[in-house]
Amino acid sequence: MPHGDDEPGDDERTTPVSKDSTYDHTDAIRDAARRVAILTASDPDPAAQPAAVVTPTDPAPEPVDFTPPESLAPVQPLVDCGRIRTAGSILDLFVESISGAGVVGEDRLVSVLYLCVSSRFGDRPVSVVVKGPSSAGKSYTVDRTLDYFPASAYYLLTGMSEHALAYLKEPLSHRFLVLCEAAGMSGDTASYFLRSLLSEGFIRYVVVEKTKNGLEPKTITVEGPTGVIITTTALNLHPENETRLLSVPATDTPAQTASVLMSLACEDGDDAHDLDEWHAFQEWLAGAEHRVTIPYARRLAELVPPVAVRLRRDFATILNLIRAHAVLHQETRERDGDGCVVATVDDYAVVRGLVADLVADEVQAAVPETVRETVAVVRELVAGDEVSVSYKQVGDRLQLDKSSASRRCRQAVVAGYLKNLETRRGFSAQLVIGEAMPAEREVFPAPERLHGCTVNQGGNKAPGV
Repeated sequence: MPHGDDEPGDDERTTPVSKDSTYDHTDAIRDAARRVAILTASDPDPAAQPAAVVTPTDPAPEPVDFTPPESLAPVQPLVDCGRIRTAGSILDLFVESISGAGVVGEDRLVSVLYLCVSSRFGDRPVSVVVKGPSSAGKSYTVDRTLDYFPASAYYLLTGMSEHALAYLKEPLSHRFLVLCEAAGMSGDTASYFLRSLLSEGFIRYVVVEKTKNGLEPKTITVEGPTGVIITTTALNLHPENETRLLSVPATDTPAQTASVLMSLACEDGDDAHDLDEWHAFQEWLAGAEHRVTIPYARRLAELVPPVAVRLRRDFATILNLIRAHAVLHQETRERDGDGCVVATVDDYAVVRGLVADLVADEVQAAVPETVRETVAVVRELVAGDEVSVSYKQVGDRLQLDKSSASRRCRQAVVAGYLKNLETRRGFSAQLVIGEAMPAEREVFPAPERLHGCTVNQGGNKAPGV
């Protein structure tokens, strides 16, 4: 078929292009782009569009292959966290790092905090209240621990109004809400909202709004699950909130004060330490496996004495901490047939070492060493020439300031092991011996008693940590 001068013939269309050609395809690509722009115009008008320029002698450009070569290595994370992922004890590695950053003498506290915040991936994050006298470093320790987590892991507040928790726009699902001081949470309503968030995993709050159709109900929803970290100088929180949080004391001993002073003097803290690596590890965990099976869960339940109703919650806390520890160490843990991480007895051993005495104290199966020490001082002084003992006398004997001594004594009074005969405010305490302290009773068995358990002998699976 004849063709015009501006239309290339079949021989011109099919002329092959040598791979060794040095021809510059720039003009051809530009013309092709113009043709695409014309064809995809929103209101094409052939009369208004300029004709595409096709040069008969222009060879067609070779197609571009966008397939990456097989030898191309996969994209690696910006920061390698393999050292942490494969560590035998990630908590020991963390303690070493945070100690180098200036947090000294609080190995148990920072380990519990790190483990609890890492439990946020599960359906029941483990919440914590850090207790201690003023200036004990509670908030500082919490803040430095949170430095090891990306901002997506928590939401920090210094205070909130009574209804603020229900109206928060900040997402709280699988995050930790951090309240720098329990006093910043005012009113029973705020405590109730917090309790709902911890127990039910969400808040459903109905209010009445005035609309053009009159008064109508509106449901406000805050989705969880959410964990909570609270610091306080109080001995106890609202009683119904207290049972939903793990209470961890800050250290108030003279030895700890000396360690803090030395750390401040030496200025060993390194602001540029390996936070990026730890953030990368947590971000990797977010997309990793969160399902955990505990082969020895039933055997553990059989060995725990049912000494208090509260143990129903505390036992669940122990299991969730075991799951969190297993998730942290999943690179060195086996998987079951469903791909779940299999918790080892070592996971239980670490958790037991961190919190067993705290739980035993809460269920009154044990007495904290600080309380035993305080009661022993009062007994010793009363056995001498003293009829009763003041806070100052206890503090002098224990080499504690009056505030710390007062806190320890009040803790013993609340537990009933001491009595304060002085009931008037503003007068010196008159401490005497109260009820006898119970003998120590083991609540959580030694890890050796759990060896040999397998998944078929009582595995406990959960959808998350």
